[in-house]
Amino acid sequence: MRPTINALEKDLRRLIRGDVEFDPISRHLYATDGSIFQIEPLGVVSPRDADDVARLVAYASQHSVPLVARGAGSGLAGAALGTGLQVDFTRYMNRILEFAPDGSWVRVEPGVIMGELNRRAKSYGTFFAPNPSSENYCSLGGMIGCNSSGSRSVAYGGTKDHVLALNIVLHDGRTFEAGTLGRDSAELAQLLQGDSLPARAFRNLVTTLEEQASIIEASLPRVMKNASGYRVETVLEPESGLVHLHKIFVGAEGTLGLVTEATLNLVPLPGKRAIAMAYFPTVFSAGETVFPILGLKPTSLEIMDAGFLRFVRRNDPKIDALVPANADTALLVEFEAADDSQLAEQLESLQSLLAGGDAMEIRPAFDAAEQKQLWAVRQAAVPLLQKLPGPKRITEFIEDVTVHPDVLAKYMNKLTRILAGFGSEAIMYGHAGDGNIHTRPVLDLKQSSDLAIMQKMMDEVMDYALEIQGTPSGEHGDGLIRSPYVRRVYGDDVYNIFKSIKRTFDPNDIFNPGKKIVYESEGGGVGRNLRYGPAYWTFDQPTYLLFPDGEYEREIEKCHGCGQCKSAVGTSMCPIFKATRREHASPRAKANLLRNIIQGKLHPYDTYAEEAFKNVIDYCIECGMCAVECPSNVNIPKLMLEAKSKYRSLAKPNNVERVLGNAGLVFEAGHILAPVANAVMKQQPLRGIGERVVGIDRRRALPNFAGRTLSQRLRRRGKDMVKGSATTPGDYSAHVAFFYEMYANYNDPDLAFIMEELLRSHGVDVVFPHQKSSGILDMAYGLPAKASEIARYNVNTVLPYVRADAILVSGEPTATFAFRAHYADYLDDPVVAEVSAATRDLGEFLYEWRSAHPEQAPAPVAMPLTLAYHMPCHLKAQCLSYTFYDLVAQVPDVQLVDLDAGCCGMAGTFGTKAGTFELSMLAGRPVFDRVETLKPDLVLSDCSSCRMQIEQATGVATMHPAELLAHLYGITPARRSLP
Repeated sequence: MRPTINALEKDLRRLIRGDVEFDPISRHLYATDGSIFQIEPLGVVSPRDADDVARLVAYASQHSVPLVARGAGSGLAGAALGTGLQVDFTRYMNRILEFAPDGSWVRVEPGVIMGELNRRAKSYGTFFAPNPSSENYCSLGGMIGCNSSGSRSVAYGGTKDHVLALNIVLHDGRTFEAGTLGRDSAELAQLLQGDSLPARAFRNLVTTLEEQASIIEASLPRVMKNASGYRVETVLEPESGLVHLHKIFVGAEGTLGLVTEATLNLVPLPGKRAIAMAYFPTVFSAGETVFPILGLKPTSLEIMDAGFLRFVRRNDPKIDALVPANADTALLVEFEAADDSQLAEQLESLQSLLAGGDAMEIRPAFDAAEQKQLWAVRQAAVPLLQKLPGPKRITEFIEDVTVHPDVLAKYMNKLTRILAGFGSEAIMYGHAGDGNIHTRPVLDLKQSSDLAIMQKMMDEVMDYALEIQGTPSGEHGDGLIRSPYVRRVYGDDVYNIFKSIKRTFDPNDIFNPGKKIVYESEGGGVGRNLRYGPAYWTFDQPTYLLFPDGEYEREIEKCHGCGQCKSAVGTSMCPIFKATRREHASPRAKANLLRNIIQGKLHPYDTYAEEAFKNVIDYCIECGMCAVECPSNVNIPKLMLEAKSKYRSLAKPNNVERVLGNAGLVFEAGHILAPVANAVMKQQPLRGIGERVVGIDRRRALPNFAGRTLSQRLRRRGKDMVKGSATTPGDYSAHVAFFYEMYANYNDPDLAFIMEELLRSHGVDVVFPHQKSSGILDMAYGLPAKASEIARYNVNTVLPYVRADAILVSGEPTATFAFRAHYADYLDDPVVAEVSAATRDLGEFLYEWRSAHPEQAPAPVAMPLTLAYHMPCHLKAQCLSYTFYDLVAQVPDVQLVDLDAGCCGMAGTFGTKAGTFELSMLAGRPVFDRVETLKPDLVLSDCSSCRMQIEQATGVATMHPAELLAHLYGITPARRSLP
């Protein structure tokens, strides 16, 4: 009998070393993945190791508790969802255990992210060949579960072709090492004897597959790749006499056991690549060309239909310029070879093959930049579609149908007619080389009419796909959405074989029930358990920030759960998730949390005051990168500022929040008491008292306070130019109104004067308007009224200069980020846009000024320095064309390296707090490692807190690039010695 929820949680906490989470927020965060479904689980378990998994499975088997294995949760079919326990392998079981000395194989845990594996394997000159589009964030366990592949599977095959062995925890809790054995070997004979679960299960498997071989062969879809059902045809290899026991688990979606370790084949990195884009007048003519092209052995062969091209051309002028006006369909063909001459021969063969046919234009590309440009056409549509404002959005349910390439033209022609019959806008694209077409209709599932269209459309598409011996899934798996079709794909006889395999490996049906084998009681299919369906509705939510015209709900719902925000490589977002690997820390979790609140699944008001709510929102350090890098551009930073405001309105601040939430007063007091404060900060015992009283970590090195603030020194110099509000007349003429922010004001006024002299040396007039802090800290601590007051003050004092054609410039990225990204969230006033449009980062302004006025630009002296440049997150989030990096790169003899290793982890006051100091250091570890590898003479960064963090963590001196350039331009002496 299944225990009560409380008893289950208590038992698991006793058994499992990893995390056991049964709170409502955790359950709702794991109720969705990258699919259209939503199912709340019993709870979440994140095992620390294989022993944890074994104990969990043994307990679940004994008490009939379902287990749903979960990797990154990026799948499109709902395979990682269910009402049982979610088993998250990515939190802790994400270790690369061993590489072969020559890099030809690797042992990994299932939570390793594919992109991370390939980054490590590159040093061996090898890589893991299956390449799904989600490779930077999908887990290897998930790939094994779904038999994933990608655009190059036509040459390299799928995951099943690269798995050498698996460690599987079976139904009885024992771990079995599944690999390849000889059919006549003593090892296999010994395994198949006896009455243990492995003996019974594998004996049934091998015997059944041998006895039913002809029936199985006759039932198989006529396709080049397949992720539907159990891949029984891959287990026996009669020609060689081998039995690949592990292959029954590849593509099984965790329904037969849980993978705890995998040995994977790695292949040599390719030599060189070249591509060609061919355009056709119809989808049929393009499809007819696919099968002949396969004879040329391409490594990738992609297709884009008229809807695809029309959409990307409409939304991207650069792509519009690339594509011929009358093109209906495009094929992208890629070749790999050892050298350029071989590539040239392959492209010539392609052009000869297409000559005289229907191809309208063929554009080859040998250069990497040109290839990237052509690949951009193929990769553009889905991110653009994911930005659709709604209510209609791209919907995944027929996105993985696969047919043989020799009937691809017929399939796409029929599919076009089916879509037209429903009047549905859609795009078709995919891996034409193996007949795998990703079709994404645009529907609003909140409407009953569109839900009915989805069901009918799926039935019609599946009917035709099966008629031409296709498969519902080529690489995404069956999951919730396609498992009901498995019986039709293979027929009753083979489906009964599948049921027999499932029954012997999983007699209590604890492993991911409802996937692959579907019983009447389990339902499934496209119309049930939808995240958004006709019954979906939301509570009205008052907001502290400005969210006009339903923006709050719309922004929350823009997140479709793809999981790209959990990327291990290739992105800067989300540094705290990268450090913790905890779902709760991901940007996706923030959107899921808020959606469950507005939907009423979590209490629409009380939840905001809960500590569990605070724990999730505190993972957001407001770096701003997810709003830029998310394919849907969900404004998670803004949503989190609102969430923090809601929490602060209901909950009392702790000591740390009281102190750091009033940072202006703290800085003012520190400056007034500068001699004492600076002495105290150097005394470790006193720092310990400070940690206990106000929560500032004793290990954090803090900058000294200046005896006189910048604003005091400016008043003495008569540099403060504004005499009143925006309505006060006065002389506001200047090239630049300079915003200096808190660090320069209270800690390093001389840095602001260096920046002033740097600007003046270029013939730039500079004034310093009255100003407060940027207000970012007040926003981050959930103080919207105070943030609004600060924003209003700063905008009003700067506005007269802007209207007199001045540019607002700051050398502190957080300040320009506040003006550009956040002030409009707090002030409902068109003048905010005026000021924002006139705001520039100091490096950005100087680059533009030097380009426009070269006669006024001082030349730098040569300096044989090795420099590393760290771009702060708040600078990256502004998506600037030019920064100080581009200016420093012009210095003769300098060796400049962009660290490009993500966030340093400091995040303003986040890295100063006792509760988050270590997490701050962990988040910055990739940056520190890169610095330690490069061993530069100096690290440059525009951000004061980034410089503080990097210098403390690495011991390498840091400097603002403006200060270095002022020295190299001969304007001011360097304040610290240079090599």
